[in-house]
Amino acid sequence: MGTRVADPAGATPTALPQDPPEPPELPQSPESPRAPSLASRLGKSVRWRLTLIVIAVVGVALLLGALMLVRWVEATLENDVRQRSEAALDEMAAVLGTGRFPSELLVSENELERRLTGDDVGALLNETYFYMDGDALQELEARPIRDQYGRIFLFGRGGLPADTAGYVEVTLDLVSNLGVVQIHAVTPRDSIDRSVRALTGALVLGLPLLVLAAGAMTWVVAGRTLAPVAGMTRRVRELSATNLDARVPVPPSGDEIAELAETMNAMLERLEKAATAQLQFVSDASHELRSPVASIRAQLETALAYPDEVDWPQVAEVVLAEDDRLDHLVGNLLAMARLDEGRKGPRSEIDLEDLVVPQARRITGKAVDISGVSAGRVWGNASELTSVIRNLTDNAARHARSTVRISLRDEGPWVVLRVADDGVGVDPAERDRIFERFARLEEGRQRDRGGAGLGLALSNRVVEAHGGRIHVEDAPDGGAVFVVSLPSAGWVPGADSWAPSGSADG
Repeated sequence: MGTRVADPAGATPTALPQDPPEPPELPQSPESPRAPSLASRLGKSVRWRLTLIVIAVVGVALLLGALMLVRWVEATLENDVRQRSEAALDEMAAVLGTGRFPSELLVSENELERRLTGDDVGALLNETYFYMDGDALQELEARPIRDQYGRIFLFGRGGLPADTAGYVEVTLDLVSNLGVVQIHAVTPRDSIDRSVRALTGALVLGLPLLVLAAGAMTWVVAGRTLAPVAGMTRRVRELSATNLDARVPVPPSGDEIAELAETMNAMLERLEKAATAQLQFVSDASHELRSPVASIRAQLETALAYPDEVDWPQVAEVVLAEDDRLDHLVGNLLAMARLDEGRKGPRSEIDLEDLVVPQARRITGKAVDISGVSAGRVWGNASELTSVIRNLTDNAARHARSTVRISLRDEGPWVVLRVADDGVGVDPAERDRIFERFARLEEGRQRDRGGAGLGLALSNRVVEAHGGRIHVEDAPDGGAVFVVSLPSAGWVPGADSWAPSGSADG
């Protein structure tokens, strides 16, 4: 609140200015984005993810392969011991099968080694314990030394050692004249386990090295493979609206990355053309919009400067004419923008005759021949097709000397509209250019003769959006005839290969 004080001279108290308001709190500036951490960058890196995937896949595959290899080696070693033990038991059975117990019972190791074949027979006899048991042994006259379990160990050996991880045992039943005798070959698993442990140790040391080597190789290969992508990324980051003419480097590899670079360059070329066309479009549109605005302004400024000497109804007519021209230009610009965005109006079945006749009646000052107009049904948007017919009829009326001829008829699967004038015609070299935006021929550049140069471009776009084609031919009266071919409403695309006249390329 302000404070009131009395003036020293007795004047009316005056109010001191109020205390200045506190300055508003400035909004806190948002924190600058932090640079992504190394973990975040690596997590988003294709190179890093690919390396991790290869490490995981190779690691799992090698681990499973190592487990299978260890199990296979262990089974192979065990099977080898079993085969050697079975061969030894078969030879012992051949000796003991004569039934001459116990004279041949304790066959010597030398005799058994002589009968067996193989390089590792000696190792087998050193490692393997042989013993016999069975009820038939009770009938022996001689009583060999037995252990507490009734087993007779051969070759002078005692009982089985207790300090071992296990045994590989093979048993053979021998039928003799005394009965059934079981011969056992028992081999401790120590040698097998030592071999398995040695293999496992080698794999434990070797597998991580192989996995790391695979990951390192993947990291290097992925880095070299993705190096062109990094170059393309840097180049694209440098692009802006002012240097769309730049292109990304294309690697000489000829692979998918080179194809990607070529595709990006093609896209940049399209963007450059689109940006150039857009800038040109804005420039031309601004120029065309300025003309009617400047004309309206000039008419009104002149009238206001000499209000008593001006025919105001005539000024109003000129301003309305320019306003109509401006409205028509703005409408064409909006329609062109909608087409560029890909927006289409609602479609329905339309009889073009209902659209042609009203537009033909708008033409004044020229003779109009519509005797060739007949029914022609198409599928499209009435408003868009009306703009095409209006642009063509206005163009014909603007260039015709005396007569405008309009015809409409079915030609096979097409509905063909022809709008002809008896003017000077169109040079064949210019017949494609007149459908470009803001393109006007020299003959039509005068304001009272030419338009904004947008109507034919808009008509071409609308016709193409309806699946048709528009082109220019020579008129019988010496002028130009604009031919619009639209698919008939009853035509199924692809059912007929017939094409309208003049539709062939070239």
